[in-house]
Amino acid sequence: MDDIRDIKAPVPLPSAAGPDTWLAGLGLVLLGGLALWRWRRLRARPASRELAAVRRALARLSREAGGLGDGDYYFRLAALVRRVLAVRLGVAATAMSAAELASRMDVLPAGAREAVAGLFARAEAACYAGQAIPSDRRHADGLTAARLAADTRPC
Repeated sequence: MDDIRDIKAPVPLPSAAGPDTWLAGLGLVLLGGLALWRWRRLRARPASRELAAVRRALARLSREAGGLGDGDYYFRLAALVRRVLAVRLGVAATAMSAAELASRMDVLPAGAREAVAGLFARAEAACYAGQAIPSDRRHADGLTAARLAADTRPC
């Protein structure tokens, strides 16, 4: 029993993978890639999703602007601007008054700060006092909101 000649030699493994093996591997790689893509999409930053939703809502509001009264238009526009400011400033802007927001808007450029403050003043006048706003001001305020949403980057 001290001779090693009675030990069986190793059995050779098949070296070439067949087409079924390659197809199964490719399927697993594709399935893994799809799962990774879905996981990253679901983990997208909430601020990015919020900004995308606000931009879509602003586009919808600009299409519907002709059929809305001043109060309705400015109510919706001010709400969307508050959502943008909530993302940009990192505060609960939807629950703050225009005066409270004015003290927090110092991070905005001076022109944008004045335009947003004017938008809020006209929104309060249109929503609560029933004041008529000229159509060119409505259009300019819509552009201000769109520009603010376009310039905002999530933190």
